Order: sequence, then structure tokens, then C-alpha cells
Amino acid sequence: MYRILSAFISFAFFVAVATAEPAGEWIDLFDGKSLDGWKAAENPDSWSVQDGQLVTAGPRSHLFYVGEVGGADFKNFELEVEVLTAQYSNSGVYVHTKYQETGWPKQGYEVQVCNTHRPSAKHKERKRTGSLYGVRNVYKTAATDGEPFRMRIRVVGKRIQTWVNDCPMVDYIEPTGCQVSGAFSRRLSSGTIALQGHDPDSRVAYRYVRIRMLPDDADANLDDRASDAGYGLKPGLIDGIHKATIPFIDYHVHLRGGMSVEKAMDRQAVTGINVGVLKNIGNDWPIETNEQLEEFLDSTAGKPLFVGLQVNDRDWHRQHAPELLARLDFVLGDTMIMAMPDDDGETQRLWMEDQYEIKNPEAWMKRYVKHNLRVLSEPITILANPTYLPNSIKDRYDELWTDDRMRQVIQAAIDNNVALEINASSEWPHDRFIEMAKQMGATFSFGSNNFNDKPIDMTRCFEAINRYGLKKGDFYIPEP
Repeated sequence: MYRILSAFISFAFFVAVATAEPAGEWIDLFDGKSLDGWKAAENPDSWSVQDGQLVTAGPRSHLFYVGEVGGADFKNFELEVEVLTAQYSNSGVYVHTKYQETGWPKQGYEVQVCNTHRPSAKHKERKRTGSLYGVRNVYKTAATDGEPFRMRIRVVGKRIQTWVNDCPMVDYIEPTGCQVSGAFSRRLSSGTIALQGHDPDSRVAYRYVRIRMLPDDADANLDDRASDAGYGLKPGLIDGIHKATIPFIDYHVHLRGGMSVEKAMDRQAVTGINVGVLKNIGNDWPIETNEQLEEFLDSTAGKPLFVGLQVNDRDWHRQHAPELLARLDFVLGDTMIMAMPDDDGETQRLWMEDQYEIKNPEAWMKRYVKHNLRVLSEPITILANPTYLPNSIKDRYDELWTDDRMRQVIQAAIDNNVALEINASSEWPHDRFIEMAKQMGATFSFGSNNFNDKPIDMTRCFEAINRYGLKKGDFYIPEP
């Protein structure tokens, strides 16, 4: 708490020149001294000016820009705000909105400001800073409570983009006739800017609010936008998922074959599919040492991506520094490496079937179930490809994966707080397992398991939501 309070005190001295633009391009909407040009609704006392900052602390109130710049009616523009949040604070920046006396603004889009949620709260607000609220929800942000951060919003035509600390968060193209819900008019047209005071427990300070207006006929320049083709997206599909606050997160994106942190961020921004990046760790895998692990963690720090490992050796959690493992958001394990032909044999990669032979599938299956339970006893958070079988015996799936064996695996996952992956690019797990897991109260995750930077069709995961009646509470989200 002392660090956060100190940051509020020192916020006024933050070096603004770090984001300076050529003279005359940017216009300040806040003069740093008063609320001139702004009008607070509902609870005006929730807003004040302190040490050159616009501060909200109190009951719900929205502060609307009503000044002379642009006639307080902006169409195409870039907006920058510098923000400081305390732990658990919640706020937002509205664009293309209009003044209203009470309630949540019904016109325009809200760009979320919220880095953490109160663990004890009945409603855990997981949509993070930089999200286009309820339209493109991002579940990990690039901002940190207690540290000033910069958020940028760009609106041109039907395209709206957001960045946090220069990391792309959202790149949304509003579809024709878009209406997120009947109660709110979420349409890009024109309007003013508003800042949100969310609740009495949220203290948020805005160091500056400035705008750069763009021509009414400005080019949205889609040539610089990453493609969203190849992921199985259909009109309105991902919008509906975000509206239902279902956390659609692909935790199985390997940084290999040309896939990079930058490409993963762009993919997340344009598709609305949140991303967890990872590398394999273990003997003869990309990460073998603590030094390599630290390098990987440093390369992904401060990015709006979940960061994890796919573990391959069964003693992985004893081989690497606890302080490094503690920096991970998730750990993905699988059962596709085990000793063959018996427990005393050499470890084999089960997909390399020229290296071993399964002579007695039933006897092997008994060993394999024990292997599953052992993997699930490790401190992993996701089990990838549940109920995987080698090609030589996968046609006997229903015979070998009996209901009893499935229940053992599912119950172990529940007991150890491990999510069960529904994989987009494989057949694992089959319907019967998913249906049983849903009935037993398991949690799920989605995964693509890429080998390069090419898109992977996520249709199987999209369809799973309706097929199995999955709701937001059925999905795993890492806790901060």
C-alpha cells in the first residue's frame, strides 16, 4: 500500500515529455488545474483536481467533456490518457458518447481501466485495462496498479484500436448494424469523451487527457492490420462470446516456427481470441536451464498475454528456481510422454510410435491411467489433450476409456484445480469425456497447439460452447 500511495504523490512529477508529439498536433482537454470544460453526472463530488490530476474517488459518476474543443463532438481522432490506479480500482474511458444525468452511459464504447479485482468480491471483474468493454474483453493487461501507464485510443470510421503502454490490446472493426445489446447503443458515429468513476472503493487519477483530431474522411488503413482469416470466425460470433463474458483464451500458443510475442499480440487484438504463450521445458526441449527460463519470462514481461510452460519431465517443479516458476500464469502438462514398455523402461514420446510397441492394450491402459493421475498430481494448471491415445489403439477409444477411467481422471483434475483442455486441432478429448466432465463440475480451457505462425481454425472450440452448454464459470482464468 505504501508503494501505491507514494506513486500517487509522485504522479504529478511523471515525465510527460516521454510521449511528446510535434507542437500543435495534440490538444489538452484537461488544463491540470480545474474541471473547466467537464461536467460530472450523478455524483459530482466524486471528482476533484489534485496535484494536476483528475481524480475519481466516490460513488458512481461519469465526467463528460463539454468544452469548446471540437464542439465536444469527435468523429475520427486519437486520444491519450495517462492513468494511475490503486489496487482493485475500476474506471473507464468512453468515446462517441453523450452526456446523461444518471447510470452507465448508454451511447458509445467504454475502454476499460481495471488491472486487478478484489478476490472476495461477489462479482470478479476480469475484463482488464484496454478492453473494449463487453465487445472485446482482454483478460490480461500491460498495466500495473501503482505505476503510471499510458492508454491510447484511435477511432477512424468503423475501426477502433486501443493500446496500453504501446502494446496493442484491441483492433476492432465494427460490423454493419452492430448493436451489442438493446439497452446500449454501441455504435461508432461521433460524440464526446467521458471518464468513469465506478464506485466508492475505486481511486483513479488521470494525469492528462489529450486529443488529436483526424479528418472526417481519414483512411482506416486496414493494410496495416493483421488478418483475422483462418481462425473460424463468423460474423457476430466472437462479439456474442464477449458479450456473454465467456473468457475465450487459447493457452496453447507456442513461440516457435515463426510465432512471436508481437504476432501473438496482433492476433489477439484483431481476432478477439485471448492468447497464452508458452515454451516447452525439460531435457532436450527449448528451455532446459534457469537462465533460459528467466530469459523467456523477461521477454514476455509487461505484455497483455498469459505466459506459461508446457512441462515434459515429471520432476520439472523440482528442477527449476521457485521464484522463476512463480512468475508464470499457467503450467500446461500432458500425458504423451511415459516410460515404455513398463514403468522401468525408457521414457518415450508416445506420438513417435516407431520407438515402442503396445502389445497388450488393456494392460497398457491400466498403466496409462496411473500415469494420467501422476501428471495431474503435479502443480500444473491445464491438462492438454485429455484422453489422448496413440494412433495404433485410438480406434479402441470407447473400449479403453471406460466411464470409470474417465471419472478417475476428471475427479483428479477437479481435486487438483486443473483445467481440461478442449483442443482445436486434435480430436482430444471426445464428446463423452467433455460431457462427463461438465456434469462433474470440471473447468475447461481451449488450445490450438500451433507449430508455426499460421492461423489455426478454432471452430471446434467455438462449437463446444453451445454443444456442451459452457458458461463463463466453466472456464479457467489465471489469478493474478
